[in-house]
Amino acid sequence: MRPGTRPSWLARLTRRQRGQALVEAPVAFLLLLIAAVAILQFALWMHARGVVLAAVQDGARVASSEMGRLPDGVAAAQALLRVGLGANAPLVTLAADEDAVAVHVTADGHLPALLPWGPVTTLPLHASASMARDQFRP
Repeated sequence: MRPGTRPSWLARLTRRQRGQALVEAPVAFLLLLIAAVAILQFALWMHARGVVLAAVQDGARVASSEMGRLPDGVAAAQALLRVGLGANAPLVTLAADEDAVAVHVTADGHLPALLPWGPVTTLPLHASASMARDQFRP
């Protein structure tokens, strides 16, 4: 064998490895893209959960204040949902009730998935908050 030449079996092996890299690269890229979309969807869902939770807590706080009323609390919660969720705000419904000592605000809804993954087309959103009424007690 002359110096600088490869045996035929080594040449065949390196050609196969180049072909293998052409197959592995798109598969790895696809897996990386799926992971990136999943991470982005998780981040959007966590943000939406935080917005819904903050909205019901603020709605309960406004409604339970000394001069607060239940419609004012619901309006404050809806305003926060509109600001925080944008076009997805109508997908969350608010329910509020009160008794002599507390105000309760609940939100239920869903967030559309970025890419529907089989049966998962929406992600659930739920939050509830209760706040004791502010009252003057002599």
